[in-house]
Amino acid sequence: MHPPLFLHVPHASSVIPEGCREDFLIGAEELTVEQLRLEDRFTDELFGAGWPAAQAWTAPVSRLVVDVERFRSDDQESCAAVGMGAVYVRGTRGQALRRLDLDRREVLLETYYDPHHRACEEATAQALATWGRCLILDAHSYPLGPLPTQRPDAPQPEIGLGTDAFHTPPALRELARSYFTDHGLGVGVDEPFNGTFVPTRFWRHEPRVHSVMVEVRRDLYMNQATGAPHAGFKRVQALLTGFRAALATYAGA
Repeated sequence: MHPPLFLHVPHASSVIPEGCREDFLIGAEELTVEQLRLEDRFTDELFGAGWPAAQAWTAPVSRLVVDVERFRSDDQESCAAVGMGAVYVRGTRGQALRRLDLDRREVLLETYYDPHHRACEEATAQALATWGRCLILDAHSYPLGPLPTQRPDAPQPEIGLGTDAFHTPPALRELARSYFTDHGLGVGVDEPFNGTFVPTRFWRHEPRVHSVMVEVRRDLYMNQATGAPHAGFKRVQALLTGFRAALATYAGA
């Protein structure tokens, strides 16, 4: 039996379904630029090598369609202040990305956001029933140069760890920090982003659900201008495979 360890990959997909393309105000070239800047390309491959498929939660569409990492309601989501809530209405330059009425927004959330969260919640509930605990690795990458959701002067470590005071115990935070520093990488804790994914039903009230976010700086594994992986890809993938083993030991203890 696998330990109760789950992988959350919310931003790897580049899929924009045909019926969603008409929502956007920008042209195809600009949309491609926005995708390259915002999508965490290859994180499913980097983090997911050898991961049991049943324990990997991967969003089916681009975050430009729906961002499953955000809170569903803009009232709860701080990134909504820059037009990047669960359904983005502004791009990386602050430009109008699309205009949606509330009905269309709800259709997108019901189609892509809600099923993803239900699956995560059901798997978490099963892990708690079986093991009495659950550990989530929230898998991301980030580009050089700040996004609208970052401070302009935010540090850009090679590895950024995101934590939650309720769901990331000190031992888990230290395991992650020491693993990457021991492999010679610069690590920021809650820099450049803080927080980590926990299924909504369990957020801030189920202490048996632990979670940590890992952000890999994209220049370590890909050409950010072209979106193609480079020679560093295999090294980063091997590093993350080793981290998964360390987390599995922690989750199974």
